Amino acid sequence: MSPVIAALARLLGRRRRYRELEGLHEISQAFAAMTDIQETYGRLTRRIAELIGAEKCVISLYDPVTREMVGQAPGYGVPDEIIRDFRHHIDTLRAAWNFWRRGPMVQNHPDDFHPALREYLAPFRLYNLTVVPLVLEGRKLVGMASMGNKPGGFSHNDLRLLTVFAAQAAVAIQNARLYTHLEDAAHQLEAKVRERTAELEATYRELAASHARLRELDQLKSDFLGNVSHELRTPLASIKGFVDNLLDGVTGPLSDKQRHYLARVHDNADRLTRMVSDLLDLTRIEAGKLELLPQALDVGAAVAEAAEGLRPLARARGIRLALELGAGPPIWGDPDKVHQILTNLVSNAVKFTPAHGDVGIAAAPAGPGMVRLEVRDTGPGIPAEERERVFDKFYQVGRVDGERPSGGGLGLTIARHLVELHGGRIWVEDGPRGGSTFVVLLPAVVGATP
Repeated sequence: MSPVIAALARLLGRRRRYRELEGLHEISQAFAAMTDIQETYGRLTRRIAELIGAEKCVISLYDPVTREMVGQAPGYGVPDEIIRDFRHHIDTLRAAWNFWRRGPMVQNHPDDFHPALREYLAPFRLYNLTVVPLVLEGRKLVGMASMGNKPGGFSHNDLRLLTVFAAQAAVAIQNARLYTHLEDAAHQLEAKVRERTAELEATYRELAASHARLRELDQLKSDFLGNVSHELRTPLASIKGFVDNLLDGVTGPLSDKQRHYLARVHDNADRLTRMVSDLLDLTRIEAGKLELLPQALDVGAAVAEAAEGLRPLARARGIRLALELGAGPPIWGDPDKVHQILTNLVSNAVKFTPAHGDVGIAAAPAGPGMVRLEVRDTGPGIPAEERERVFDKFYQVGRVDGERPSGGGLGLTIARHLVELHGGRIWVEDGPRGGSTFVVLLPAVVGATP
């Protein structure tokens, strides 16, 4: 061979290898960019067939459920309907050619075709064939790439190119499957989110309607209680006035039994009057119709006044009522409402303290801008899980001497509302000698010092 011919052969070989590398690079870029494998089958099978110089190319994927190789349309040089009908059982293929032991299959003459393959290959009209498995990570079978009808037959170089193509195709197909799976999962999640959002919106609308209805019913209840309480005050005042007249002897002398029963009527009329007053106060507070008229209040005077009004009740039960008043700034509050807060707390402490027990009232500064009031008792105490509920309407806890104390269960509720209207806080904790301690923080006069 002359040097010129040799040089020309080398040049042609380099050009062929360059075209091959260029084609593989193009295929690699297509694989890297694709997410929907169906969109690229036609382009990839055409490109690899052109590189090899074959007339036909088809990709088949392995279905692990049916154990079949299933043709994937579109291919190159083969009608789509033929490819879609192609389903080849893996056991038949293994009988014809075992990829795991013998590697890619090359059969350059029809007589070389295994009898088990001929009925499947008949629709493709092949005169030669090469098949390369698509294997992921050397062990997981993804599918196979089949090429046929190359003039002159398939060479080792063709097989090398097909092997590179198969490695890239196996990774790309697996990635596309994962992407499709993730995309399906995302669509399902979005559908569930939309469904759940619709359910939540429907629930919210129902809750909003229920809330509006409850507010309406609560307003009707408050109006009813307010009207009933207001209407009860006049007959109660009349009953109490007539009973007072009878007890004062206006209608003549009374027997001991008459005086006893009238005294019971008088006490119960007073009790009912207090309950009606509490109901009226609560309905005004909840309706936002209660206004405060704050002013500077001397803490000691306010506590002493509330305690003095309850000493007869404490004395009747044999309860010691003690005051502990330290120097402190004046309270900025409504005199009547602060008096009501203290009265409700002290009367509650007296009611729940057994005979011969102790009730104490203390007052002291509590940091900048606040005054701390404490009402302590030696009663049965309040369990920790019920300390918030004692401020609920009509809720009572505990017994004294085996009986539940009388009352409507509104005193602490009203006290809490009045404290919060002043911008303060109220809570209950264990007493230093057993029982309970109700703590109230009220604002002090701005700039005042003890």
